[in-house]
Amino acid sequence: MLSQKNLIIILVVMIVVSLVVILNASQKNTSDFSHFSFDAVFIKNENYILITFEDKSNKSSFAILEILGMEDTFHKEFMINGSFSEKVPINALPKHGWKTIPVTLEITYDKSTIIKMKTEIHDQNTISPEIIFSYG
Repeated sequence: MLSQKNLIIILVVMIVVSLVVILNASQKNTSDFSHFSFDAVFIKNENYILITFEDKSNKSSFAILEILGMEDTFHKEFMINGSFSEKVPINALPKHGWKTIPVTLEITYDKSTIIKMKTEIHDQNTISPEIIFSYG
């Protein structure tokens, strides 16, 4: 039979271990994507979409870029060294606006982590839409 003192010690240890596990798990779920920038701007005068990406940590090595919702989906895979810029010609404006044309980017980060990003195309001189991040 456990003494009251041993029972209290066991309870305190269990609480401490539980707190460590909970705090450690919550730190993994709150990723910091502040070193990434990703944008898709429609350059009206020249009829193309300028896609830019930068990883200030320079740990990104491979990219898969897609522009969905167009007549022909744009798809390109390429090696990168932390950043890229891509001009995508466009023949016609979307009937239902840019919100119907998502731009997705999948990055190989730090040699093994896959990070996915999604944004929307916007006109020059307008605020960039939010970037949605997830792990692959």
